[in-house]
Amino acid sequence: MLVVACGAGTPGEGLDVGRVQAHVQALAANGPRPGGSQAARVAAAYIDRELAGAGVRVERMQVGGVDLPAIEVAGRHLRSARRAQSTDDNLVVRFGPGSGTSVLVMAHYDTVGDSPGAIDNAAAVGLLIELARVLARAPPATPVMLVFTAEEEAGLVGAEAFAGRFAEQIDFAMALDLVGGDGDLTLNGASTLIGASELRWIAAAADRAGLVVRAPLAHRVISRWWPQAERSDHGAFTRRGVRAVHFYHRGHDGELIDLAYHSPRDVPARVEPAAVDEMGRLLRAIVAAPPPPHAGDGFWVPLLSNTVIPRWALLAFELVLVVLALGGLISARAAFVRGGLGLMAALVAFALATASTFAIEHVTAARPGAWLHAPLRAELALVLVLGGVLALVTVAARRVWVWTGELRFLVLAVAIPLALGGVLLALGAAELAWLFLLPAALIALAPRLGPLRVVAAIAPLLPAVLVLAPAQLREAAWNGFLPATMSLTPLVAAFLAPACAGVAWLLRRRGHPGPLGALFLPVGGLLAIGAGILVLAMTSPACSVADFNDFHLACEQGTGVR
Repeated sequence: MLVVACGAGTPGEGLDVGRVQAHVQALAANGPRPGGSQAARVAAAYIDRELAGAGVRVERMQVGGVDLPAIEVAGRHLRSARRAQSTDDNLVVRFGPGSGTSVLVMAHYDTVGDSPGAIDNAAAVGLLIELARVLARAPPATPVMLVFTAEEEAGLVGAEAFAGRFAEQIDFAMALDLVGGDGDLTLNGASTLIGASELRWIAAAADRAGLVVRAPLAHRVISRWWPQAERSDHGAFTRRGVRAVHFYHRGHDGELIDLAYHSPRDVPARVEPAAVDEMGRLLRAIVAAPPPPHAGDGFWVPLLSNTVIPRWALLAFELVLVVLALGGLISARAAFVRGGLGLMAALVAFALATASTFAIEHVTAARPGAWLHAPLRAELALVLVLGGVLALVTVAARRVWVWTGELRFLVLAVAIPLALGGVLLALGAAELAWLFLLPAALIALAPRLGPLRVVAAIAPLLPAVLVLAPAQLREAAWNGFLPATMSLTPLVAAFLAPACAGVAWLLRRRGHPGPLGALFLPVGGLLAIGAGILVLAMTSPACSVADFNDFHLACEQGTGVR
């Protein structure tokens, strides 16, 4: 079957949300519980006591010395290899048949040094305690292991120790980390070990639970490219070739990030009962069916509900887009070769406009990276400045060059997204390649669309709208994939270049703009530049340079956060 799940159904059985919240209160009341501390030992004792009270036998595994591997991502050295020494224990409970490989669910009980850790990670601990209570009453048909891991915050120390000793006993591992927020329930960490069969298994469980799981495209690509960089407990198993994923609630307070993360503000009041309930229902549904054998590769379709298709279907779709885009380029090749200097003039004009916008951004910015606090406002301002300068430079350039060869602009509008999509496709990022290949194909078809040829200016905006969405930019910076002090101008210019080429093609088809158009370009350009500069100048950062350096985006919540 191509499509496995069409929508979430009636809510399935869950866990006792009230009891989970009580566990969160009890764990957080003891304050921060960093590894090796008395508070961490108190937390482990609490878990032990609660499980014993439910009639569950707990195995204590001393973590001891653990060799942590070096981590490098795309040439960046993130961590050196080191040997960690822990005095804390992993707490292990087993259910179901005594033989066969197990489904493993993990939650770490430690925190960073200054956080009570309600969402990170007391809510997950409470869920596992209540899942153990349910499984003790109704043992599963397949082996299930629940592990409360030590010192996750120090480098997945407890999980690395457990995986080093018991990886061969595990068929499928799951980490619960940062659950309980009010964002989407999200599947993360799906490396190349996770194929179509595993995704269908999770999608079917979500349907039985009556909820929707999201799998962000960029997250899947990152997990496939750099599985060694997974930062939650599942990573210890992925690195050993064991199928593993991570579930979390993506964001809080309407964002894709949680500004209370690793801070004193991560308190029980931020844990959402509805989020706890849906995670509990998904856990019940997942442990009720054994994971299938690995088969094929899959694509979790965005926007649709728990829908998985074979990855070959996505690749086939993208190859069709490539063919359409290449066909458009081939049909325009003669005009491209014979055209005048219009394209060269346009490239020079766009380069000058980008350089001018870059300079204006740096002059008006209160500090590097200030745009992160209000990305949409900054983007709109930069678009105004870029468009205004481009209009002025275009008017000046027309006095020197004759703007001929309009098909050249169409070729450029197709070639840029086609090249970007082709590179992503070659690098194995098919989940993202279609964002660029679809506009390339639509632009290539524009000359045949009659009145709908305006698609040449609209289609190139698809990647810009999705990739430059404010929430996406803040999430990328929060996770370290965008330098916090980078300029926004190069990103805006790169994503708008195909759209500008498409607009140029449309305008050139109409010939000379006439007196009204000739007047509008310089006047409109000056007004746009002035409006953009005004918006940039009036935008004040939400926090000081010192606070931003210390606390990153969390500085927006006040100092004293980590």
